[in-house]
Amino acid sequence: MQFNGFQKIKRVGRILKILSKHGFDEIISRSNLDRILPDSFLFWNNHARKIFEDDFNTRIRAAIEELGPTFIKLGQLLSNRPDIIPQDLQEELVKLQDDVMLSEIDLRAVLKEELEIDVDSHFAELDLVPIASASIAQVYKARLTNGQEVVLKVKRAGIDEIIRADLDFIKDLVQLLQRKYEVVYKMNLYQIVLSFESSLLNELSFTNELNNIERFRRNFAGNKDVYVPKVYRKYSTDRILCLEFIDGVKVNDLEGFQSYGLYTKSVLQNVLDLYLEQVLMHGFFHADPHPGNVLINRRGQVVFLDFGAMGFMIPEDRNIIEAMVLDFLANDAKSLIKNIKKLAVVHHIENERRLERDAYEIFEMIKQNALDDIDISVMLQKLNIVLQSNHILLPDFVYILLRGVSILEGTGRQLDADLNVPESIEPFAKKIAQEKLSADYLIQQLKEKAKFAKDVLTEVPLDLLELLEKVKNDKVTLNHKMQDFDNLQLILHRMGNKFLLSILAMTFGVGASILAHGRVGYLLWGIPVLSWIGFIASFVICFALLNHLYKSK
Repeated sequence: MQFNGFQKIKRVGRILKILSKHGFDEIISRSNLDRILPDSFLFWNNHARKIFEDDFNTRIRAAIEELGPTFIKLGQLLSNRPDIIPQDLQEELVKLQDDVMLSEIDLRAVLKEELEIDVDSHFAELDLVPIASASIAQVYKARLTNGQEVVLKVKRAGIDEIIRADLDFIKDLVQLLQRKYEVVYKMNLYQIVLSFESSLLNELSFTNELNNIERFRRNFAGNKDVYVPKVYRKYSTDRILCLEFIDGVKVNDLEGFQSYGLYTKSVLQNVLDLYLEQVLMHGFFHADPHPGNVLINRRGQVVFLDFGAMGFMIPEDRNIIEAMVLDFLANDAKSLIKNIKKLAVVHHIENERRLERDAYEIFEMIKQNALDDIDISVMLQKLNIVLQSNHILLPDFVYILLRGVSILEGTGRQLDADLNVPESIEPFAKKIAQEKLSADYLIQQLKEKAKFAKDVLTEVPLDLLELLEKVKNDKVTLNHKMQDFDNLQLILHRMGNKFLLSILAMTFGVGASILAHGRVGYLLWGIPVLSWIGFIASFVICFALLNHLYKSK
């Protein structure tokens, strides 16, 4: 299914109709989108509908759910960004669900077309009823001819084109709203949408997900606490993903743990350690570790599912995050603030002492309470206030990480309400600290520093020689730019004119007085005519200067 121009117009028309249905006619009108619609389209049956009985935030959520997968995923993203949306709207968007009704997919036809195989020669069994359904794909269970049980993740027909058309519409709409609403411009929403577009297109690509699984497998090679499902590349394309079927229970299934003979606290500690390892050691972590995506098998191994969306950090960011975890455990607010400034995209900290006090308050809030006594939403809200008040903008992966931590907190609350977060993190943090003191790590750091020193010693002298050569040949030009110089030049010019007029007024006045005293030339009422001219000129100039000063205040 390809989206042609007419189909895109129909899709835009449906989007606008849904927005209007939920009472957002003003946005459509102020964005000039109503120009492409007939007059009877907007404000349809406005007096009869009861949609306005719901509050504003509820109507936003309802509209997003009706708009479909792209808008739902954008709403879910915004629900994890308390730095850009109000708390009440954030709480409403958290309720968004992307569960959708099953669609009819001819599984055999898709397999034959995509894989170019005789289906019966490769699959002994195919369950044509999906075992799971999401906005982008449906999941089917099957068995290969060698007896291996697998799951087939199949994209919905035309979903790529629908999502790309929706993304184009969202980008255009945000650009229009930025020009109409200053608050939208200040939110920097367009950059967030661009980041969202990149993430969603990656999630849309099953080839990308397959590569993510293989990378995740390599990262945990040799680790017996985690199990990564096998990928069947032979039966995978950008539309189909074939994975090993995993028999396990959800990470929050207490009864399932009991049936497996597993100890709940050990399972929870294992999940936390594995997530910390993803973040702090690999810099490549699961973006959505909700219970449906984290299973526990009969051997007690943790199995992560759905690798479409992953968080990614460069080595420097990972080192900063590691340092921040150690600062957190050591209650070292000064070092924490220093690392926050290193990590931040933008920051403007006006009062570091106040920021230190806020950090210590968060430290104590977590340290002195069990998980059951901590309101994570309150803590994250406080953190958000601290970031906003200091104009601190963090990279995208930080918000993905905070979402993951928030999800794991909810799981931890279900499994063990007495869990103390710092105590659970501390063993892993000590492991990191020991690795940083190991001989291999120190040797690696020395190699990196030596390479940096070599580059400096090699490049700087050459740059200095080039600079000295230019100075010697009188080829150095100093470029200096004064901010608002044009305005300053205009001000000085006006001051000079006023000063000159003042001198002229004084000169006419003094000259007229001297002539009057000498009684030179023709007299008018006993005063020389030239003196009268001088007095009048001096009076006119003074009056003009006083009038200008009065008007300019």
